Amino acid sequence: MKTLILCVDRDDDIGSKTGLETPIIGRKANLEAAIALGLEDPEDSDTNSIFSAISTYDELKKDGEDVEVATVCGSQSIGYKSDLKLSKELDGVLEIVEADSVIMISDGAEDEYIIPIVSSKVNISHVKTVYIKQSESVENIYYMLVKTLQEDKAKKKILLPISLALIVYGFFGLIGLAWDLAIRGGEALTGLSGFGIVMISFVLGLYIFGRIHDLDRKFYNYYQDLKNAISTAAVWLPFTIVGIFVVLAGGATGWDAIMDMQDETPLILFLTFFQSVIWWWIGGVLIHELGQVIHMYMTQSKIKRSFWAIVTSLLAITFILWGTFDYIERMIYGEEVTSVLPMVAIYIALGLSIAILGGLTHKAVKDGEDEEEEGE
Repeated sequence: MKTLILCVDRDDDIGSKTGLETPIIGRKANLEAAIALGLEDPEDSDTNSIFSAISTYDELKKDGEDVEVATVCGSQSIGYKSDLKLSKELDGVLEIVEADSVIMISDGAEDEYIIPIVSSKVNISHVKTVYIKQSESVENIYYMLVKTLQEDKAKKKILLPISLALIVYGFFGLIGLAWDLAIRGGEALTGLSGFGIVMISFVLGLYIFGRIHDLDRKFYNYYQDLKNAISTAAVWLPFTIVGIFVVLAGGATGWDAIMDMQDETPLILFLTFFQSVIWWWIGGVLIHELGQVIHMYMTQSKIKRSFWAIVTSLLAITFILWGTFDYIERMIYGEEVTSVLPMVAIYIALGLSIAILGGLTHKAVKDGEDEEEEGE
């Protein structure tokens, strides 16, 4: 009876940080992988999981057991893609090792997702969770919390919802204050403490959101691209400038539309603003993307394949939202459902049709390119 000591890395820290091919089978290969990962990121818990798997392997081997050790990895894109890759790698390991049972080793972070995948293919005789020992001082607890929140997974799962909540709260608070100023004038400034709270919320939310997505680095890179575009007379630059002006003009149009609606509810104001700006904003984005397409064709003689997907996606979402918001607005004004539904259904059906058409076209183009690559 053969036992497989299986170390599972669902988010592929091993592959992404060390560049090693997975699955990793055998004591020597796993030891080399653990050392490589430890040198690359000494604080990664997967290093300890691999060492624990090797230690368990040595212990059982000493007792005369028929064992093998292997490590399988998923993908950084946690979810369906990750679990599918992990499942395929496990199938490959079991085909080579031909194990009757598995002792699963993990860092405990996502056992609830991993165990059903493994148990569906082979009997799990034991699950070992590896925890890193830490002193109980406040400094170490703080350090571990900070390091955890620096991980991409933790930032997106914990900090992203917090940042979005702060941004939404601050944004609508600022909109309310601006509206109050437009109606009451200087009298609205008596509540400056409330303004301070919503402003702090908005700025803090933007700061956290920016740190999550490394916007400072991305803006710097964009600044460098902008300098290069100016010096080389890149064709995409004027398109982007026009797109920005179109977006700003749309915002001004939307603001002008709601300024004449002083007695309406915030929901009506939002719906009116959306319907006034949406096509302007969509137009601005499409102008920017068109510039990128032309630039790529002129510099690389290639067509940006994602352009068609962007166009169809934006149009589909816009028509669906337009129909939904139009329905809500008409219901608020008390119109009959039977008179509203046909037009709303047309908008939504049009949006879904565009989405399907875009998906089919994108797939056909991709399949054609894949066939050409295979033929070469």
